[in-house]
Amino acid sequence: MLINNWYVLALSEDVGTEPLGVHALSQDFVLFRDEAGAVHCLSDICVHKGGSLCRGKVVQGSVQCPYHGWQYGGNGRCQRIPSLGADTPMPARAKVDAYPVQEKYGIVFAFLGDLPEEQRPPLLEVEEYGQEGWRANKLTVFEVGTFY
Repeated sequence: MLINNWYVLALSEDVGTEPLGVHALSQDFVLFRDEAGAVHCLSDICVHKGGSLCRGKVVQGSVQCPYHGWQYGGNGRCQRIPSLGADTPMPARAKVDAYPVQEKYGIVFAFLGDLPEEQRPPLLEVEEYGQEGWRANKLTVFEVGTFY
């Protein structure tokens, strides 16, 4: 895999109120929208018992593991562990990998790398996009990544 690049993970219209599992570049990811409608991309494995986050649900803008209900925000940090009391701080290691996301041209792009934001390459500008006479084709390439 070439890191430090933007990769297409889904069509924007496919990411809704339920977690979406995506397999790309031999890795599993979960995409979901928070309460403001922003898309987030996380590694699709709960650090607690290895549950698949895309099999869970979105609760208050976080993705919830179906196994024990751990909830992860868009930044990958665990925000709630039901078995802990409300005033108990989250363990520092209770987090999953989170990836920067951009939605453009009706596509969800995720940056799979470690460059700081100011060093990331920009997404390709398509000057013709949205102009009269422009049309886009949905290719099966976008559908292949979805595995659930």
